[in-house]
Amino acid sequence: MLEKLGPYLLDEQIGKGGMGFVYSARHEDTGAEVAVKMLASTFADDHNFRDRFQQEIETLQQLQHPGIVQIIGYGQEEDILYYAMELVKGRTLFQMLRENGTFTWREVIRITIDICYALKHAHDRGVIHRDLKPSNLFLTDDDQVKLVDFGIARLFGTTQLTADHSVVGTADYMAPEQAEGVRPTIKTDLYSLGSVMYALLTGRPPFASASVAQVIHKLKYDQPQPITESIADVPQELDYIVRQLLS
Repeated sequence: MLEKLGPYLLDEQIGKGGMGFVYSARHEDTGAEVAVKMLASTFADDHNFRDRFQQEIETLQQLQHPGIVQIIGYGQEEDILYYAMELVKGRTLFQMLRENGTFTWREVIRITIDICYALKHAHDRGVIHRDLKPSNLFLTDDDQVKLVDFGIARLFGTTQLTADHSVVGTADYMAPEQAEGVRPTIKTDLYSLGSVMYALLTGRPPFASASVAQVIHKLKYDQPQPITESIADVPQELDYIVRQLLS
């Protein structure tokens, strides 16, 4: 196992996806705890990707908000690109959905307001998340919502749709125009926010299906089932807000 990347001493693997692996780590001089995302080695062979990677990470370092996981540094070690970020202690909303089931509508409102503050900070600075989903949203041990992987999807285009099954779920929260390859806008994130709210309330995204192709067809042509039809205590006003975001 690799023990060090740049100044960071790697500890244990805490996550993985189509882009690579995430490790808990600490800075060899300061001892500061961080999370290090190590990208798959194939990316380092692409000169254009390396240039985009540097530009994107430097842009993301400018996002300074308590609701956004802070990017601390980046680099290349031989044939491995990596970046270090704030180490979040908590669970993703995806993990919480899987382990505990759905959230109450009051919890969803509180979580959504926190997400909106973070999105506003980024959108005001021209940064779009592009991949908002429960697995990119952490609830920390002290009940704070934090968004991770802000803007990183821009580096990989649509490759995540054909990557391993662990990242196929991205399509479940994707806006229709994004599925068609149109340049994402602020509205793209707002659509995904509606999909996240829908999933937190019902336990599934609006257009869950067995294949990516079916999901994309449904989100382009179908209307989601009203939340109030399956969850009786959700206020009509909240259901309306979610439907507005998904319209």
